[in-house]
Amino acid sequence: MNASEAPVFGDADWNQYRARVAAALTDVEADMQQRGYGLNCEGLTLEVAGRLQLGVATAEDFEVLEALVKALLPVAREAVRATREDQAGQYCLLLI
Repeated sequence: MNASEAPVFGDADWNQYRARVAAALTDVEADMQQRGYGLNCEGLTLEVAGRLQLGVATAEDFEVLEALVKALLPVAREAVRATREDQAGQYCLLLI
């Protein structure tokens, strides 16, 4: 599925899709922080697309997913911060 074909606000499966994007973004943020790297919004968008197997072949696909990533980035960073506090900085790094 291409990102431009993904559910949008108001669709029946919008909440599930948004939750999947938020979870993938949180994982990417945690991985990058653990490794000491930083990604700009474009890099985060491409990482999320790869983890969710979303196509971003066109500019429209990329723009749609990037807008959602930008909107969810504060949520993902807060989730990483809360997890770090709960687990005293320990994360399980999944190596694929």
